[in-house]
Formats: sequence, structure tokens, C-alpha cells
Amino acid sequence: MLNRSYIQLHKGHPHYLTDTRVLSLQKRLQLSVEEEELLRIIRNLSDPTKLKIYLLLTKVKAIPVTDITQVLGLSQSAVSHALSDLKNLGLVESYRCGQLICYSLSNGKKKHKLLSFLERFK
Repeated sequence: MLNRSYIQLHKGHPHYLTDTRVLSLQKRLQLSVEEEELLRIIRNLSDPTKLKIYLLLTKVKAIPVTDITQVLGLSQSAVSHALSDLKNLGLVESYRCGQLICYSLSNGKKKHKLLSFLERFK
């Protein structure tokens, strides 16, 4: 039995939840390790710089850092820092284009997992 003495007088009210229902909701809302990782991605994408870069990368196949700074009007250090975080999350990948380093979105596994995760809350 849960310690919910504050609500015992509310039995019969529409907002009353039985102990069984509370426990069921707790179980359904527990996040898996994979979902915790997706939340970390979401928290990172709440940063405006990282989100803008991610959205930009959805519009191009690949782009060098210097062009990202021009398109977004951000400093190279801010872009490089954000790209490093996005790369560590597995959202973007980099490769050498001559003397430049170009960035693109990583394969779609994390993107699809992220979208599936968000669908859960509809």
C-alpha cells in the first residue's frame, strides 16, 4: 500500500487514482537506457546553436565549418564546440574535403529512434 493518506478522502472523485493505477503509471513512464540517451540528445538540441546546426545539416548533404559560420552568423569557436558535442552524440560525422573539414548528418539510426521516441508521447 502506498503512503497516500492525503488522497484517501477523495475516493470516488474523477481525479482519484488507485494504488494499482499509480504503480502502473510509474512502470509505464520508466525510461529505458536507450530512451535516456535520446533525452540527452533532446537536451543538447535545446541549445539554439546546436539546433540551428542540426537543422542546417538536414538541408545540405555536407558543409564545411566555414560555411556553417557564414550561414548562421556564428563564430567559428561556437560552431566548432557545437559540432563537437553533436559528433559525440552520434548525430553528425566529419570527413576531410581537401583542406576543409566537412560535416554531415550521421546515418539515420539515431534520427529514427528520436522520432519514434517522440511519437510515444502523442
